Amino acid sequence: MELLFAGLAGILIGIAARYSTPNRQRSGALLVPAVGGGTALVLWEAFTWLGTAPGLEWLAYDAGWIWWLSLGLTALVTFLAALSLGRSRAQADDDLFQRLRHMGRASV
Repeated sequence: MELLFAGLAGILIGIAARYSTPNRQRSGALLVPAVGGGTALVLWEAFTWLGTAPGLEWLAYDAGWIWWLSLGLTALVTFLAALSLGRSRAQADDDLFQRLRHMGRASV
């Protein structure tokens, strides 16, 4: 059940990242929230497994640290992905526009 809440929290973080970063019109509406949800699920599961190791009991699935770490890292990864995605797609669009703009002109 906690895994479901972690995934939902990751999607909500992804929605926040999508609408608070520039160039959001350059990516699909579901891409950044999907990155957030997927990241949260993977981190939660990894931390749950790590919590069974000796000395890492503070990462147990019913402890508070697992929430802080998984959702904090999810926010970091998701916001960085949203910024990077918007920047790279804007650059790719500009490059394509420049190539298409000069297409068909005779070389001198």
